[in-house]
Amino acid sequence: MIIKYIHIKELSSTNSFAKSNLSSFSKNCWTAITADTQTAGRGQNNSRWVDDVGGSLLMTIISPQISWDSDELMRAHMSGSLALKLFLLGYKNDITLKWPNDILFKSKKIAGILSESNWKNGFCDRFFFGFGINIRSAPQEYAYLGSDIIPNEMIKPIAEAVISRIKLKDKNVRLEYEKSLFHWNIFSNWENLITGEIFSAKTSAILEDGRMELMRINGQTRLFSNKEIRWLEESN
Repeated sequence: MIIKYIHIKELSSTNSFAKSNLSSFSKNCWTAITADTQTAGRGQNNSRWVDDVGGSLLMTIISPQISWDSDELMRAHMSGSLALKLFLLGYKNDITLKWPNDILFKSKKIAGILSESNWKNGFCDRFFFGFGINIRSAPQEYAYLGSDIIPNEMIKPIAEAVISRIKLKDKNVRLEYEKSLFHWNIFSNWENLITGEIFSAKTSAILEDGRMELMRINGQTRLFSNKEIRWLEESN
């Protein structure tokens, strides 16, 4: 497997750099872009990713030229997320996923994911899998992997793990992804960001298009996108 590695000391965002310079990256192999720090790191829905300089692994993986539909993109996102989770389990127990783009150590965020795509003629022709992992340090409210771990030594093994998993194109990855969610099949409090309603429900399914199905205590179900719902806490 051929992977081209590009490391830049400081970037506004590895995803933004990848998208802005897409034409300069090979269409025939995977590319992994890393940085020591980001001045404007991005998360899902325009959220900010804040890193401690030199304490995080910041990477965007760019696919070669592809022709994927939206379902294939979601499976790639899930596959990459699971690869990161399994990689981190080699260092710590209690690593779980939080739909749709966070990785937790116990109850604290240790990594964030931002998947993006470039579309052409109705299909995705390049896929961007961006992520940040708190390795040696993190802001107080977040978790980190370990102060004795050197982020740059993890670049190649983690890129290989993520790309290998994505390349499998596993059509059943959704089932494994669901069971890796910390809020899977347990009742939690959620906030409907459209109506403001707070209610108790459990995650009962993740659809191929990435929407989450929540089931209330009375058995009523409803689908939500990540912009419509927010997890608050586990119900008592």
